Amino acid sequence: MMIEPSSTLRIRLLLPISLVLMVTVIGTVGYVWLGQVQGATWLDALFMTVTTITTIGYGEIIHLTSAGRIFTMFIAIFGIGSLFYSLTVVMDYLVSSRLLDPFGEKKVQREIDKLKDHIVIAGLGRVGKQAAAELHDSKIHFVIVDPRPEAQHFAHQHAYPHVLGDASDDEVLLKAGIERAKGLIVTTGDDANNLYIVLSARVLKADLYIVSRAVDETSIPKLVRAGANRAISPYAIGGRRLAHLILSPEVVDFFDTVIRRDEESLNLEGIKVPHGASVIGQTLASLEVVDKTGASVLVILRDKNVLPNPDPETLLRAGDQLLALGTTEELDELEAMISA
Repeated sequence: MMIEPSSTLRIRLLLPISLVLMVTVIGTVGYVWLGQVQGATWLDALFMTVTTITTIGYGEIIHLTSAGRIFTMFIAIFGIGSLFYSLTVVMDYLVSSRLLDPFGEKKVQREIDKLKDHIVIAGLGRVGKQAAAELHDSKIHFVIVDPRPEAQHFAHQHAYPHVLGDASDDEVLLKAGIERAKGLIVTTGDDANNLYIVLSARVLKADLYIVSRAVDETSIPKLVRAGANRAISPYAIGGRRLAHLILSPEVVDFFDTVIRRDEESLNLEGIKVPHGASVIGQTLASLEVVDKTGASVLVILRDKNVLPNPDPETLLRAGDQLLALGTTEELDELEAMISA
């Protein structure tokens, strides 16, 4: 059975603290006895003991004889020794804890164990760093998994929760809270490794939403068959984006604005109609979406069909995905209405 660090510290402090208390009790009783002729109180005796042990030395409240001074010297020697012994134990614990756990992994793991509905990012390369930055800006909880010490250092510098290990290992994914997570982003630069990670995660949680990077576009169907909900090639996306910046730069600028949740001016968000929601069977017109929330529903994604600029009389169904445009507050109000 593993002993917690806090328990270890308590055990190590048991002897020095006991010595301090024993010296305090002996000193107080002794000063009461030495000052009984002077009418010394228990408070006077305790004050004499504490000032002697802590080397404050305000002066003698109880006038001491030669025997009293010899008694005080013994109290000072044993009291100061036990007090410094206690402080040494505490300092040794703090220094050794910092040396053994320089990145505070145990504290980080305790924080990870509290997370729920978070995102796990497997791999902290260039793509992973960008994904982490986007999630951080959106105030979404996430955990990074990477086996490289430099990735751990980067995560520590940016205060990102991090698990040091290979994400293809089930134990590592469990440490990252994969069973409580709502999504996984796989960003390593090796398609074979990405495939193993997707398979491991899908086995551990069947309903996990998985998005994987594909270094080679030919790996996309394999990753999807392995269990990824989506697989994309950053290079293909980058090439299309460059072409669109030449062909339709205004359109690209518009989507750059609306997909950033930190932009208060305008956001574009997908809102799913859950099963059992009260809005099922109602029309957009009857819900008065624009009047009540200010958000505009641009598209309804129904199964594999796209309903652009939906008719106000369109009946909502369970599983419909509404693509809505508005400010963060407007979209939050719309989501609350749809989920009620």
